[in-house]
Amino acid sequence: MASEDEEFTMLFQDFYPSLCRFLECLLGGRVPLAQDLAQESFLQLHRTAWGTLPVGEARFWLYRVARNLAINEFRRSHTRYRLLDRVVEVMSPRARNPEQEYETQERKQLVLEMLQTLPEHQRTALLLREQEQLSYREIGQVLNVSESKVKVDIFRAREALRQRWTKRARTFGAGAN
Repeated sequence: MASEDEEFTMLFQDFYPSLCRFLECLLGGRVPLAQDLAQESFLQLHRTAWGTLPVGEARFWLYRVARNLAINEFRRSHTRYRLLDRVVEVMSPRARNPEQEYETQERKQLVLEMLQTLPEHQRTALLLREQEQLSYREIGQVLNVSESKVKVDIFRAREALRQRWTKRARTFGAGAN
């Protein structure tokens, strides 16, 4: 049987990279800050909740604490939420020539701008679903809300993005697709 320190080390190795990615998205690509907040989340887990959490709950506790730390950071710095470029990069095809590269960058910027207009709770739920591949139940645990609220938030986020995209396509013609 592994000691508590070995278990904590394994948990850190398993979840630190994904927690950093999650925080990077919330913080708009600010990698060093995301890493600091991820480490702070693990420190808080070790200091306050490590021996008391039920088995399997540490992951959700970490995401909840990390999200709260990110929100606190935004309040301190008075900046708006931005979604990490990596999310759009994953969704965008690789450009093969300068024209395609320009179109890809333009599309990426547009999607980032649209994502920034979503309320924080919708953006966070969508990010956890699309980037971290968490189930609705797991997202509910992270955000401390019901599974049905998660479903509604993700639906509304997707619908808002779809409407904004369609409106832009009508305004600027076929080039917006």
